Amino acid sequence: MLGKLIYENLQKYGFPYPIDKRICSGWAKGVPKNNSTILYTSCMYQTASLNDFYSKLIPYAEKLSPFFFLGKFIRPKKEELDRAYSILNKIASLLKKNGIEFGYLYEEEPYSGAILLELGYLDEFKSYAKQVYEFFKSRGIKRIITVDPHTHNALKRYSEFIQFDIEVVSYLELIKDVKGITNETFVIHDSCLYSRFLNLRDTYRSLIKKGGIKIVEDNMITGKDTAYCCGSPVKAVNFELSEKIARARAEQLMRLSKNVLVVCPMCYANLSKYVGNIKDLAEVIE
Repeated sequence: MLGKLIYENLQKYGFPYPIDKRICSGWAKGVPKNNSTILYTSCMYQTASLNDFYSKLIPYAEKLSPFFFLGKFIRPKKEELDRAYSILNKIASLLKKNGIEFGYLYEEEPYSGAILLELGYLDEFKSYAKQVYEFFKSRGIKRIITVDPHTHNALKRYSEFIQFDIEVVSYLELIKDVKGITNETFVIHDSCLYSRFLNLRDTYRSLIKKGGIKIVEDNMITGKDTAYCCGSPVKAVNFELSEKIARARAEQLMRLSKNVLVVCPMCYANLSKYVGNIKDLAEVIE
């Protein structure tokens, strides 16, 4: 039932749950619309703070589905949306600073389908991936720059399900010239996807090093094979377990530093309730 509902919402609203798509594109000012290279947000940073709200509704999804259209009136808090917009603008500025030209699809930007993949609805993911691919091809898109690990992972796995010949690259791979804008010492909470499956762990650590940002490591807490998840991916099926994992992870991290650095909007959303000072990498470099 859940997979079917998510898929139906994607057809109706272009997102796993109903939102006003203007929320997704509100950050972009002056970014050209037409370009064979696009910056692709999949509306992840913009909506990550709504994850708790919609996850709590999932057990009642079948009964509430006729009223899901009301979700178009639900918005992130202003401070949460402003922060997301600031991060996306910082990423865009970093790319421009490094000589990368790109466009943006504004309200036409489709969602990646990541939630279908991560919840195991593979038939629905395949069908949806084909739609997204055909949309990208119709716009003449040849290169996609992603900004978060869930979107990057979904697009990288399209080729397992459909013919997919568009280059996918993370903004982290394109930024070479950076400097840090903080003197704080951080502990890194790694994205499971970036660190273990997408081979980008060293990429963002290199940026942190180039920026002169001080970090503290411990093999049991921040090691590639020993660090554990923020708990966000399980939230859709077990909200209480997700929160338990987030609290435990926050306690672990703060043994090393009160300042936590993340590279994923979902990690931020799940850990920020339990960490006093938490920043996205894009917030501490320029």
